[in-house]
Amino acid sequence: MSLSNLAVTCADPALLAQAEELALRLQLPLAQPGEQHQLLLRCSSRGLELLKLDDPNMTGSVRVDFTSGAAVFRRQQTGKELLLKAVGCKGRAKPAVIDATGGLGRDSFLLATAGCQVHLFEQEPVIAALLADGLARARLYPETMNIAARIQLTVGDAVTFLRALQVRNEQVEVIYLDPMFPERRKSALVKKELQLLQLLATADPSADQLLLSAALSVGNRVVIKRPVRAPYLADLRPSHSILGTNIRFDVHLRTRVNLTAANDTSG
Repeated sequence: MSLSNLAVTCADPALLAQAEELALRLQLPLAQPGEQHQLLLRCSSRGLELLKLDDPNMTGSVRVDFTSGAAVFRRQQTGKELLLKAVGCKGRAKPAVIDATGGLGRDSFLLATAGCQVHLFEQEPVIAALLADGLARARLYPETMNIAARIQLTVGDAVTFLRALQVRNEQVEVIYLDPMFPERRKSALVKKELQLLQLLATADPSADQLLLSAALSVGNRVVIKRPVRAPYLADLRPSHSILGTNIRFDVHLRTRVNLTAANDTSG
């Protein structure tokens, strides 16, 4: 039996053509009988899903779904979300937001629910495929179609885009960063979704610093999501922080001090 890291499969033979197209687009192998894979990207009637079959502690699948479950509850409780306060979304103020670290897109969807136009970047192709599938399904439901229409997904590195804005001397209202959280202690189990994302996209502190530098160079407001006790990203003190129980949002407002710090970090 051959062993590879990631392959594409389908839950129903009727979805084979979809799986073949996805495998070709992502340049991944199509799973064959008798093979073993650490991860499977599976086309199913419920949508695209990611599975890890070689770990009994990680049963089930990860799927981007904005139309049911916790996503519905969060959509109905926007008034309690600290993220909206952090980005300055209140009353008639609906800032345009660049989400430079898309992940599974939940925060972007919340921002779009509140009325923000969101440009979402995700550089890991498999995660981006999960996102695109979730957004496509959200556009089919009356309750979420208008929200999904306010989100533009770009597969790629946000740094290149932000640096291009800097060259053109263009500014962005808000840039949102949710870097891969620092490693937790071994005694604390990381959520299944985060574990799977870490397998696909390993955290890189130097990349985080580069992204922060690019964001500060063009963002009037840069918001960073962090564990409540984590150090500041790149050890750069924000203008202020908004604290929750387990997480906080560090807010950098565009000032001469921040611009100098950004230039120092990039150099």
